[in-house]
Amino acid sequence: MTSSRLITSAVLALTLFGAAACSGSDDSGATTPATAPATDAPIATETQPDTDAADATDAAEVSIAQSRFDPLEISVGVGGTVTFTNTDPFAHTVTAKDDSPQQFDSGNFGQDETFQVEFAEAGTFDYFCQIHPTMRASVIVG
Repeated sequence: MTSSRLITSAVLALTLFGAAACSGSDDSGATTPATAPATDAPIATETQPDTDAADATDAAEVSIAQSRFDPLEISVGVGGTVTFTNTDPFAHTVTAKDDSPQQFDSGNFGQDETFQVEFAEAGTFDYFCQIHPTMRASVIVG
């Protein structure tokens, strides 16, 4: 038998074995009927809340290192909190631009210190470091 026929035969055997394994019953001994009985009653479905999406946007972190905000753009949901952590051995600020819909300013904060901002409304919030004005970044809320 050539190797391609051998491979084809092996794939066919695994496919048939897999199909047979899937058509059996579970360990409880119950079997699934081929068709469900007809009924006028609505079918109940369980809906799971989308907790991953909500949890992912409730809080975010921005690191300040090597005189840069990381990441440069971050997203949170309305009511979400962003925590800024300064890992540089010198002071920085986290200051909202003048035209920002929400004003915030950390003042000078040093190495290993944190500053938090809760964003109460949707929008884009640009901020910078007053000590190092070329350091700029954004929080997108919504």
